[in-house]
Amino acid sequence: MEHPIHTFHDGSALHRMTAKELIKIPIWKGNRILDTAHVAALQKAIGGKYQHLDSGYRIVQYEEEDAVGTPVLQSYLIDGQHRASILKDYYTSTLCEPDFPVLVTVKRVDDESGAIEFFNAVNYCKPQAWSMDPNIIAHKYITAIEKAFNGTKKTKLIRLGSTHRPYLSIDRLREALLLYTKGMSPTKEGVRLFIQRLMKWNIQEVGAAQMILSLNDVKKDAGILQKSVDAEFMLAFDPTFKWIHACLE
Repeated sequence: MEHPIHTFHDGSALHRMTAKELIKIPIWKGNRILDTAHVAALQKAIGGKYQHLDSGYRIVQYEEEDAVGTPVLQSYLIDGQHRASILKDYYTSTLCEPDFPVLVTVKRVDDESGAIEFFNAVNYCKPQAWSMDPNIIAHKYITAIEKAFNGTKKTKLIRLGSTHRPYLSIDRLREALLLYTKGMSPTKEGVRLFIQRLMKWNIQEVGAAQMILSLNDVKKDAGILQKSVDAEFMLAFDPTFKWIHACLE
């Protein structure tokens, strides 16, 4: 990726890179489900002129922890996945075709809430038929959970990338939430009530864990349980995420 050509008012910057570099960037996990009908329509519209897919891409960047806890800057395609899908298929099936430059807008953010905010800003003026997409519903809950547990803590309890308990991985959280989106309210009030119940659940679970530790009645993961109590954070202790179901109406 070359140096920025222009910086926009929101802090994002316009860069130039090659199409083959672009298709190596993974799709942001919070993106909408790929619409294969839209891909087919777009491919028909360009009529084999793949160089026409040289713009309309947005990339979000943030630091994730790798397997040993080292922060690493990662890039994800947050907008333009249908165009990128066409290019990826094109270069996979025709290895000798020449590369060409594309323009991308890159936004550096601090956390998943920042990525979701950028995603929402990008999609603000687009048709809202996808508003009930499971990932869109999950966004609302992820943002609220992250704010509730990271907002007042010096140490982030919910983290990007690889994590170890008592900390909670954003990716694991999203995967778990997506299993329950059919029963989740997408309204602000629905999310607020969920967070209210979740905060109460967490306090109760911390208290119960303290009791178990004091009685020396821990049968498994005693060290992790103690760390969870010390952090006053129980969301990551149970890898099955039963608290999601417990806190839904």
